[in-house]
Amino acid sequence: MQVWLEAGREGQVFTYANPEGWPLASGDLVRLRLQGRRHVGLVVEPLAELPPELAGRRILPIEAVHQSAAVDPHWQALLAQVARDCHTSLFRTLKTALPPGWLGQRAERHASAPRRRIRVEARSDAAVPADATAGLTPRQLQALELLERAGGAAWLSPFSAATGIGRSVLEALERRGLVRLRRMADGLEEGAVLLPGSEGVAPQLERPQVLTPQQDEVLAAIRAAAPGQALLLWGVTGAGKTEVYLQAAADALAAGRSALLLTPEIGLIPQLLERCRRRFGSGVLEYHSGCSEGQRIRTWRRCLASGSPVLVVGTRSAVFLPIPQLGLIVLDEEHDSSYKQDSPMPCYHARDVARQRALRSGARLVLGSATPCLETWLSCQGSQPSTTLLRLPQRIGSRPLPPVRLVDMRHELEEGHRRLISRPLMERLAALPACGEQAVVLVPRRGYSSFLSCRSCGEVVQCPHCDVALTVHRSRAAGGGGAGRQWLRCHWCDHRQEIGERCGACGSTAFKPFGAGTQRVMEQLEAELEGLRVLRFDRDTTRGREGHRRLLDQFAAGEADVLVGTQMLAKGMDLPDVTLAAVLAADGLLHRPDLRAGEQSLQLLLQLAGRAGRGDRPGEVLVQTYCPEHPVIRHLVDGRYEAFLEEELALRRSAGLVPFSRACLLRLAGPSASGTATAAAALAERIRPGVVAAGWLVIGPAPAPVARVAGRSRWQLLLHGPTASVLPLASEAELRAGLPQGVSLAIDPDPLEL
Repeated sequence: MQVWLEAGREGQVFTYANPEGWPLASGDLVRLRLQGRRHVGLVVEPLAELPPELAGRRILPIEAVHQSAAVDPHWQALLAQVARDCHTSLFRTLKTALPPGWLGQRAERHASAPRRRIRVEARSDAAVPADATAGLTPRQLQALELLERAGGAAWLSPFSAATGIGRSVLEALERRGLVRLRRMADGLEEGAVLLPGSEGVAPQLERPQVLTPQQDEVLAAIRAAAPGQALLLWGVTGAGKTEVYLQAAADALAAGRSALLLTPEIGLIPQLLERCRRRFGSGVLEYHSGCSEGQRIRTWRRCLASGSPVLVVGTRSAVFLPIPQLGLIVLDEEHDSSYKQDSPMPCYHARDVARQRALRSGARLVLGSATPCLETWLSCQGSQPSTTLLRLPQRIGSRPLPPVRLVDMRHELEEGHRRLISRPLMERLAALPACGEQAVVLVPRRGYSSFLSCRSCGEVVQCPHCDVALTVHRSRAAGGGGAGRQWLRCHWCDHRQEIGERCGACGSTAFKPFGAGTQRVMEQLEAELEGLRVLRFDRDTTRGREGHRRLLDQFAAGEADVLVGTQMLAKGMDLPDVTLAAVLAADGLLHRPDLRAGEQSLQLLLQLAGRAGRGDRPGEVLVQTYCPEHPVIRHLVDGRYEAFLEEELALRRSAGLVPFSRACLLRLAGPSASGTATAAAALAERIRPGVVAAGWLVIGPAPAPVARVAGRSRWQLLLHGPTASVLPLASEAELRAGLPQGVSLAIDPDPLEL
């Protein structure tokens, strides 16, 4: 039995005996001894016989089974396939697949009873008696008002702590039918049962919507698809893809099969989870990094122990859950780069793992997007495509897609307007409150300013640990008015420092922040447009488990007119009062030295455009740019994404670039710049003969685009070869064996950033 133990920096695999004949499998935890000390180890692989090199040696026994993963052979075979495809060890793949906290002693603590929580929910108008509010005390009326401000629901403990409303007040309101106290176990209601499908749903659950003829046709195609079949659901923003997912999930559940719905970002989880629970009940499970370790372990165990089908909503890591009888997998926004893990190894893509899972389990795989990636689009082409193309070309209710209006910032400068926000955008934003409309404004960077520079010598203040400029952040003064304290922060290693009084290069005090982040844009809008209510939506303001939900609930409730944010804004939000989507600095997205810069920029801009005009009022998109003639901007205005894909594929085909070839990045990092460079050069020479013999190229080594992060120097090698060939590399262990101590190696097959 091969067992991994936490020995050394990355652990080590040892061989142990199984004298009791326990039915152990990959992923099980066992108790054993190493050098006289007790350890908890992870079973990596059962061995049919003792390796020859260990013949005649004493093999220590496994003392007890600590925790059983109880996974089926299909799941184990999937992990072995991912390990081979990602050119890494089975142990690393197991460690990625298992929930955090599964390894080590904390797992035993998590095995205890789930943490109980109570959620307070306001009852709907239809369920409240007409005279229920008569005779309420001032405290009870205040509780209802505060609960309404919180969006109609809140967790009891934080709600009571923030408002001073005790549980007795809420229980009195519950007796009068005004609120409901739901006992939950880490998000799952006690006794909750997932309803299989939509037949005979309870009155309090939402019924399936009536589908449009196009939606009905797409759903019929999903139902008719062969087991293991992949389908691309190409639907414009607002076409009703989510309703198709829900009804396809209901079909799977009714047939006794489970369903897995994946989204690329945690910020999209609350909206999708809420829709699923309204439709199927509170038994819907969630699995993502915003969950606690204990909750993820309990979700894992519910999947293992469940004798009935389950519905799980999650992000990338949920693709590894041991879900029983999987019948449907959905990757919403399948084009999104967040589905790719580039560190730590294994560097897998959730879309590739989902394809493998679908084939092994007989599940139907639905890849949904308004802007599918080149690889998926290419898989739909040819006489025998591996992916079936389904289309939803129109929005629900035949609402038109919003027109795109360009603001040429060169003309703004010529006419003397040198401010960050153009005059047309200012005019449009100023009119929002009067007409009860809302806007989303995309800013490529968070923080206050992109960097701080000396106006005397041009020196830019850099992070001492990374080769990047520090970003300026600024807090608000007490009372919310004026500027507060300013500081500098690195968005790579999170280093923070105060702004110095003098330039370190020339001694000047003439510092000036350049560029604009979300914080600066928000403050400028509030200062110049009096009465405009602005919320900021980026990683700094959405921290914590409820951060995304809290801000989106505030905005949806009409507590702000404008939502200023980073790329998170463009992903999947359905806000019917948003009639304007604006981009402040589109040029910062276009001119990146990356093969996929054009594709990813157009995807982002089209996704953002889709946030506008989803309700009854028409929408509009306003883009500020210095390059209105850029091909990406041209395709954005035309709205012809398919034409862009055809042009891009023709360019890639003629140049023999991905996806008409394969690539692999070898990333090295070490404490010394010269030592890491030497190691990279030595590795290149060591692998070159075998790589070239297989028809591949070795390009580099070269410094990474950001050559130093957190004090570690970074170099990389690029391997480039035929599209259908196997990566011609030795095992991960053999490649690492020749590296100096302290130099790490990451193997990234089919990287997204080139």
